[in-house]
Amino acid sequence: MTAEPILQIKELRTFFHTERGRVSPVDGVSLEVGKGEIVGIVGESGCGKSATAQSVLRLFDEKRLASYEGEIRYDGRDLLRLTPKQMRDVRGNEISMIFQDPLSSLNPVHTIGDQIVETLRLHRPIGKKEAATKTIELLRLTGIPAPERRAKEYPHQLSGGMRQRVMIAIALACEPQLLIADEPTTALDVTIQAQILELIQDLNRRLGMSVMLITHDLGVVAETCSRVVVMYLGQVVESGSVRDLFEKPLHPYTIGLMRSVPRLDGDRHQELPAVPGSVPPLHQTPPGCRFAPRCPYADDKCRSDLPELAALPGTDSQVRCWHAGRIAGLEATP
Repeated sequence: MTAEPILQIKELRTFFHTERGRVSPVDGVSLEVGKGEIVGIVGESGCGKSATAQSVLRLFDEKRLASYEGEIRYDGRDLLRLTPKQMRDVRGNEISMIFQDPLSSLNPVHTIGDQIVETLRLHRPIGKKEAATKTIELLRLTGIPAPERRAKEYPHQLSGGMRQRVMIAIALACEPQLLIADEPTTALDVTIQAQILELIQDLNRRLGMSVMLITHDLGVVAETCSRVVVMYLGQVVESGSVRDLFEKPLHPYTIGLMRSVPRLDGDRHQELPAVPGSVPPLHQTPPGCRFAPRCPYADDKCRSDLPELAALPGTDSQVRCWHAGRIAGLEATP
């Protein structure tokens, strides 16, 4: 970590109370986001990426559904120790989030402009006229053409890419220091995906805003992020710089993800190798290393003992694997 951290998550556990008992989609997660940095969170569906992001903002129902352990330190404060009212002041004001599906996140019976105005007036002591002027500026900032006209339209009148830009405008309304983008390009075509990612990078550079970018697309990470955190079944299994991860992945899961990425110099007729198996349900979490049932390196120790996330000597990465040294070639193969 080179930049001063704005977000430090330490041993975070999020518990859901279900009919089958208590499960933990976030199980001992530790990670940092530096000021002005874009950090990617990657992994398959069901690995805990979105649950981690929503836990940062404490979006789960804490009266009936969820409880937390650990620390989420934002700008020196532990968000888990704040009152519900204090958390409401943080959400959308200091930390904002872009969700996967903008159509379900926007209110269908209110215009785009009214929804941005509402966000501004909720967190800022400004009048309706000033908020309306700021709304047009935000729509223009996110690249929406004819913002005065678009502000009067409803979500269903906009394209998917345009709705996602509106979500970004709402997220930026109060100039947050940290933006959490949860699969912001899902269901968009490739051209619009590139535009949205370019917009997020541009806002990061111009505003100095930190970004936690959640995605399953390693190509997006390579183009956008400086560091990456790989998650599997609620835990961080590897973290480091994007360059290190792409040049020398250390965890068998990361290696499997990297091998499944199409290459321009590869045989287009050759079938891409997939990571064998699938992510198990939370109530069937295996003992020992979570990835052991799918891992080609797994032995009896892997199946019984859970490795810690630790720095690997000779590298700048952290990895959760008993055999990381052998995989990295730092120790002799037995």
